[in-house]
Amino acid sequence: MKRTLILTTPMMTGDDVVFAQRLLKRHGDYDGELDGEFGILSSQACHDAQSRIGYARPRRAFATPLEKFLSGKAEPTAVMKKRGVQRMKEEASRKRLRQRALAEMKKLIGTPEDPPHSNHTIVGAFYGFQDEWCAMAVTMAYVKAGSTGFARGSRWSYVAYIVAAARAGEHGLSVTADPHTGDLVCYDFDNSNFATSDNHVGMYLERTGPTTFRTIEGNVDDTCKPMDRSTSSAPRIVFVRVNK
Repeated sequence: MKRTLILTTPMMTGDDVVFAQRLLKRHGDYDGELDGEFGILSSQACHDAQSRIGYARPRRAFATPLEKFLSGKAEPTAVMKKRGVQRMKEEASRKRLRQRALAEMKKLIGTPEDPPHSNHTIVGAFYGFQDEWCAMAVTMAYVKAGSTGFARGSRWSYVAYIVAAARAGEHGLSVTADPHTGDLVCYDFDNSNFATSDNHVGMYLERTGPTTFRTIEGNVDDTCKPMDRSTSSAPRIVFVRVNK
């Protein structure tokens, strides 16, 4: 590599970016387009690849050492391999948790408000009080899935608190640019950076296009249902990775 690829504004572009994306895609670290733009997905893929290989401090950058590892021109050290194996085991456990939470979230599809327009649901009954219930819905799913980061009656009933915990790296939550199935999608509808109550949260299902994705969301039209969303569904969207 003649240069190190990092996130910049405007984005780095070129054949070397396509080369990096192709290598990352070959190893399953990148599932975006080979568009020659080193954006958020590409940088996240670099971090994931370095973590898997066993870097002590993975970075969101693509440079010659990573190129050599991915192309087979260099082998990770024994220490790196051990670290990589441990991280893969930990991620497998986190993935199983997210899959269990998704299964619980799917059970909530069709949940009614009784009476209509009341915010009175089985979700509120589970959490401990009746109110707007999108955050309580994902909490219910994760509590039933065995999460220790979510707690019935205390974590979480308010979207802003989920975002604050993720930004601080608390309770097993973190902000991610590359959401996985079972992660959370937090919408800041009034662009207040979650300073008001005009926000919302759902559970991420899958990416359906370069800027589109599918979710399951509670407290939408008096029920819980799948939604087709895009990165323009709100002025600010924060994807939250659930790790425990």
